[in-house]
Amino acid sequence: MAKPKFDFKDPHNLIRIEGWARDGLDDKQIAANIGYNETYFSELKGKIPELSKALKNGRAPLELKVENTLYTKATGMKVKVQQAIKVKDVYYDEDGRRCENERIEIVELEQEIPPDTTAGIFWLKNRKPEKWNKPASRIDEDADIPTDINHGISIDSWIKDKLK
Repeated sequence: MAKPKFDFKDPHNLIRIEGWARDGLDDKQIAANIGYNETYFSELKGKIPELSKALKNGRAPLELKVENTLYTKATGMKVKVQQAIKVKDVYYDEDGRRCENERIEIVELEQEIPPDTTAGIFWLKNRKPEKWNKPASRIDEDADIPTDINHGISIDSWIKDKLK
């Protein structure tokens, strides 16, 4: 019997796969690293629980980091930034003349980054799909607006209809 190309029972091999997943490699790249094509590698993930677990464990920290970043972007945040400012030093020499010296000083400021509505929508659609992935429904109160764009509407007749 021929020895398999890659031993998925060897814990050292599984640690390598977990590390590649943690480094951000996708299935195609990991498959290439161990000498398989992506299709066969996908089949193996379904057949070998150890492989599937190694990939999941490797990607969990990355997914948490992305999830936390998305949440922070959706809700807004404060960040510290460094900014260079010009500072003028004024002094008087021995003869009593006014002198100025300019220098650059680095100061740390706190900057507020407002919430990002796109990130918020994405967060909600993925966290509560039953509530936020509903298809947009037509608004009934606009039912009197003509849908035939080739024929306009008389504003006078529309106002008269509304006043009835």
